[in-house]
Amino acid sequence: MRCFSFLLFLCLGGNCFCADMPVLSLANVAHRGASFVAPENTLSSYRAAVEAGANGAECDVYKTADNVLVLSHDKSTARTTIGGNLDITKSNFEDLQKLDAGSKKNKKFAGEKIPTLDQYLKLLKNTDCHPVIEIKMEQIEQLVLDAVRDNGLLDKSVIISFSEKTVKELRRLDGGVCAAWLYGENLAGKGNAEKNADRLAEFLTKKSKELDTNILDLQHNILSKNLIDKLKKSNIHVWCWTVNDAKRMKELLDWGVESITTDRPELLSEVLKEHKKEK
Repeated sequence: MRCFSFLLFLCLGGNCFCADMPVLSLANVAHRGASFVAPENTLSSYRAAVEAGANGAECDVYKTADNVLVLSHDKSTARTTIGGNLDITKSNFEDLQKLDAGSKKNKKFAGEKIPTLDQYLKLLKNTDCHPVIEIKMEQIEQLVLDAVRDNGLLDKSVIISFSEKTVKELRRLDGGVCAAWLYGENLAGKGNAEKNADRLAEFLTKKSKELDTNILDLQHNILSKNLIDKLKKSNIHVWCWTVNDAKRMKELLDWGVESITTDRPELLSEVLKEHKKEK
């Protein structure tokens, strides 16, 4: 199927991507859960995301020394936990479970544990909130796919990464997986996003072809209406991160962004309601 898709892509002159890749419609993605109100990458944060009306909940995944997939944005536990500064990739799961992953956010979350990917998937399984899984380290792609598949969520999940190797590997391992490439760059200075639109459109379109994905999850500061229009003409779906301001959310939606990742899914829910009324 993937070979056929590649031939189809060539025949259409480069304007068609991944005929076999599903694209989920997830307008409201909770960043590390509802991390504005609950400790990031914890089960409390994902419960709050579901309650806030998010239809996607993003998490970050590392593998421990004893091969357990756990949720953490950082490789180190220093910033988000109390009880020890551990390198997740060099620690056993049992040792990570001794840490308090909630108190730094608020004492009411004291005792919250670093969850496993499996716990996260089971929490979301019977909800309307879809898993959005960011792989933080290479060479765990098959393990992540297996966990998602074992929970019956492969067709309801999106797997994302900044790593080009990881996105390529995901698409190689399973042509039906919904995979997106994360990208952002520093465009300091007002107006630079518009100035760089042509260059970015050419670069990002090329990368989409190379990585066999038609979803780009982009840092919102690099976006302009011009860039989004150019990417859409190449059949690329534009998602973005991380937006917590209502005015900016509305602007991005007006420009045609399909998905916004936010620490405040409850705020985005309200913005989406208003945006729908205006349409």
